[in-house]
Amino acid sequence: MPKDACWFLLYTKPHAEAWAEINLRRQGFDTLLPRVRVRGATGPLFPRYVFAAYPEGTVTRSLHSTLGVQYVVMCGAEPARVPVSVIAELRSRMNSGGVVSLEQIDEGDQNPLLAKRRKERLFALERLAAAGFRVRAA
Repeated sequence: MPKDACWFLLYTKPHAEAWAEINLRRQGFDTLLPRVRVRGATGPLFPRYVFAAYPEGTVTRSLHSTLGVQYVVMCGAEPARVPVSVIAELRSRMNSGGVVSLEQIDEGDQNPLLAKRRKERLFALERLAAAGFRVRAA
């Protein structure tokens, strides 16, 4: 993905994160769907959310009608941008399979996006959206 890529947060239909990600990739978007181990399997780190990126200036109307996506998180009339630093932090904590190991995070790490409890992670997304993003927890 080029350096001038814009990252956005998409709210998916229930249990449709992987389906939405596949459909976004088919359209040429770069995606990020961090996962976490849940009861012996893997599940999304942020249930019902997928990050998508595209080069600055690309028409994004197709995001709204992508199968599996319920809506694009908005800031006013524009899609809300996710800071590149958030994407970089998530990627730095993922293994080759896209799984974030929350157990390896030491107690001194205060990053709420990577908290062990799902409620705390969703609250962190809401705080990230404090600048007017429309975000709601499932």
